[in-house]
Amino acid sequence: MVDDILDNGGDVSIKETMTRVLGEGLAVDVVSDILKHNPSFTEETTRLEVWDAIAAELQKAELHMIVNNHVSKAVWCCSPDDSNGWFDDTYFDVVKWKRSLDFMTRHAKQNWPAATAHSLRNELRIVNSAANDTYGWSRWYDEMTDAAAIVNAADPDALVIYSGLNYDHELNPITAKLPLSETDPRVFDLADFDYADKIVFELHTYDNWMTMTNCTFFQSELYNRGFNALDTSAESTSRNIAPVFFSEFGFAQNGTDYLGVYAQCLKDFITGDKRIGAASRIEGPIGWLQWTIGGSYYMRQGIPDFDDWWAILNHDWSDWRNETVL
Repeated sequence: MVDDILDNGGDVSIKETMTRVLGEGLAVDVVSDILKHNPSFTEETTRLEVWDAIAAELQKAELHMIVNNHVSKAVWCCSPDDSNGWFDDTYFDVVKWKRSLDFMTRHAKQNWPAATAHSLRNELRIVNSAANDTYGWSRWYDEMTDAAAIVNAADPDALVIYSGLNYDHELNPITAKLPLSETDPRVFDLADFDYADKIVFELHTYDNWMTMTNCTFFQSELYNRGFNALDTSAESTSRNIAPVFFSEFGFAQNGTDYLGVYAQCLKDFITGDKRIGAASRIEGPIGWLQWTIGGSYYMRQGIPDFDDWWAILNHDWSDWRNETVL
């Protein structure tokens, strides 16, 4: 979107966007439904104007908005082959990424009172391309601290959210203030940044990233991978005490996954009802965002009107998908 605005003559309309993505045949009905449910829109309403409307509704509802840079080319995320995963990957132009962060932060500051935080990039990860040669904490440090400075300069009042590596499952050396690698002695030190009081860390967790057999191991991993930054006790293993929250977790809503080790241990960890080991030193509940709310997609992985069985809402977004899970 930002590339279109800055390089290609301007933003494009809802109609053109849907026609590009869905094809002319499918787009007609989808655009009609959008206009039916959003009478303030027209076929010529642009993508950024849609975001303006969303931000305005969030403001009315007194909800905070996190502006998240998810991917550079809109595709179903995330895999090593989607060409969005690491700096200089096929679609991940670093210069344009930073330019977009500056543009969206300035736009949000001027137009979106609900926007109180900016997340720099979603799920940085190993990729199956030449870009992977620089994968690691050293490149992460160079690019993410530069991007954070850009966001802070554009809006000094906004929170700046750092994600980690390995699909945002890891922030180990960052919160522990350890060397970035065996050959790079630099450390991430909050004291090095004049906007340190605006820095927030985010982590994801899903049940496919490690064998989930017991809560003791699971919570120990969560603590060591970054939630130790919430441990303000003398025994804390973190040397960068800062806010940390779950910006993604989730599981299928159409079965019994909610009864499994992953979901039940995660509930206890987030609420603080039953934290184990070092995690028990974390005080209070932990912030969280669940994947996902919307019950269906215009198009996902080539399938129109895709039903998302992980969603909290049902297919037409009219009710809860599974009240028992809730």
